[in-house]
Amino acid sequence: MEHTGELEMDIEAGTAEAVFADALHALAELLADGVGGERVWRDVTIDGHERAALLVGWLDELVYLAETEDLVPEDTGRIDLSNRGLVATVRCHHGRPRHLIKAATYLTFERHGAGFHATVVLDV
Repeated sequence: MEHTGELEMDIEAGTAEAVFADALHALAELLADGVGGERVWRDVTIDGHERAALLVGWLDELVYLAETEDLVPEDTGRIDLSNRGLVATVRCHHGRPRHLIKAATYLTFERHGAGFHATVVLDV
């Protein structure tokens, strides 16, 4: 969903980890540069226990990598969620990401049927 200055991501997935992976893929579409330079892996660690806050931290960290290292996220190697936080490995490529995202905020992260549903707002 698109608003002036905001983009809303609505994610449904079978597992909590899949919500994080789907969020990365959606963000990758927004940052895509069409370049596909050298691939690199980055470890990402976010401390906390609330899933919604972890999702915001996850997206903010991916935006930070794009802003500071010109890395475009492509996929995850692993995502481990625990009651202490998130530890993940992210495959990226060097490129020219579109620097249009300022920050992420969350609205929801909850169980939904047999899976999970999350809504995140990106400030652009």
